[in-house]
Amino acid sequence: MKTCAQCSAKYPDALEFCPRDGNKLPPVPGATRAMYDPLLGTIIDGRYAVESLLGEGGMGFVYAARHVIIDKRVALKVLRKEAAADESVAQRFIAEARAASRIGHQNIVDITDFGVLPDGHAYFVMEYLDGPTLSKLEDKGAALPFSRAIPLCIQIARGLQAAHSKGIIHRDLKPENIFVLPRDGERDVVKIVDFGIARDTSTQKRLTQVGMVLGTPEYMSPEQATGQEADHRIDMYALGCILYEMITGSVPFRHDNAPKTLVAHVTETVQPPSQRRPDLSIPGSLERAIMRMLEKQPDKRFADMRELIVELERIDAIVNPAPLATESGPHQITGFPENDPVGFESGIEGGPSGTFVIQRRSRALIWGVVGASALLVGAALFALHGRTSSGVMVTSGGRRPATGAAGTLAQTPPTSPTPPIPIVRPLLVPSAPQPPAAPSTVHIAFRTSPPGAEVYLDGALRARTPDPVEVPFGKSEVVFTIKHGGYQTVTRPIVPDQAKEVILSLSRLPSRSDG
Repeated sequence: MKTCAQCSAKYPDALEFCPRDGNKLPPVPGATRAMYDPLLGTIIDGRYAVESLLGEGGMGFVYAARHVIIDKRVALKVLRKEAAADESVAQRFIAEARAASRIGHQNIVDITDFGVLPDGHAYFVMEYLDGPTLSKLEDKGAALPFSRAIPLCIQIARGLQAAHSKGIIHRDLKPENIFVLPRDGERDVVKIVDFGIARDTSTQKRLTQVGMVLGTPEYMSPEQATGQEADHRIDMYALGCILYEMITGSVPFRHDNAPKTLVAHVTETVQPPSQRRPDLSIPGSLERAIMRMLEKQPDKRFADMRELIVELERIDAIVNPAPLATESGPHQITGFPENDPVGFESGIEGGPSGTFVIQRRSRALIWGVVGASALLVGAALFALHGRTSSGVMVTSGGRRPATGAAGTLAQTPPTSPTPPIPIVRPLLVPSAPQPPAAPSTVHIAFRTSPPGAEVYLDGALRARTPDPVEVPFGKSEVVFTIKHGGYQTVTRPIVPDQAKEVILSLSRLPSRSDG
């Protein structure tokens, strides 16, 4: 189908002019693309052979290419001709290449080169991602299983945490910008792409104006939708929308146009995932995490991606418990191991819910233990049943009379058959592990948002976050005081009975103008 550039109407490929306004229709896409795309089939900068068009976005086109020297497949993103005329767009294009290359994380697309075409348009080279985007996995409104959705979200959060630690906020996180690849034996390896409208907080130069709304409506935070000043927590909100969609099959808000969707993010209450999909038995801990990510007020969300990762990993350990040992590893039996006939006591370890794990032993050792046990049992039977010193011998036919001291036959009264003596095996009970000795000191670490807060104990400055404080081990509470210029002071009682990490989001003090 051809699309008229004037009226946007679609027509069959056989037509050359629009019946409505007479404009010439564009060439047929696909086979004749090379007729109007001068890059296809060319070699850029003598090393990148452009093979095909992969897609296009607001700022440029993405091509599949191959490095002609090392024969490695790459992807090229080339700035649109019309976008190059806008200085701010061109700067954002260059900023995208710089931002992604600075992060250097396994869950962020790798940028390897940057250059300028002969016509003056900028391009950059990135790793070729041979796999679907997250939007393809969520196609047709199907929810992903918890066992897949939670690990995917953890990977996305790790990539964003790496970006935020370099002062880079994505600002347009959505399933279309997240690739899910099979790589290194793993089914799902996340790659975050398209930092085209990312903000670099490490520089003072602003590429967008306050009040400018950029992003995708279905995944935009309330502060982003209203054009307010925003920080890294807008990515937290967008990731909450994505996790909500992975779990339920639909985004929290979607209306028939973009403005209504933006207003919904600001004014409407998010329907809990369990109410959107009551058929899925969504765990309460997972729902609480999603709802916290989708709080309207940024201060009520997780302080940063690090705090979110800790919570999601805790939930994942409950929802997706680690499998039992495989055939090559330990074997598990239930109950107490007193039925073990060959003495595995050195291989018994305590397990959950009264279970025991028996380590494999070599076949020679097992049969050696069996043989020794048989000898011991035989010796015991012989000692109990055979009395040679008194002249009485046990035979298969019973007792036979023996000669007494005077040479006459000793008369013995008849006796009943000797009952079999039961074989009693020792009860194998694993020894109780000795509790480890209590440490003399423990470390208490505070992670604050923002970092650099002063940590006081007993009125003395002990550290600045995130550096840990070493305190004596104890079972009684000690009170820490956390201070940061321009933020409210926080006191936190903590029992120093083990090493701990405390995450705090400090509240800014109201300025005089606020009063």
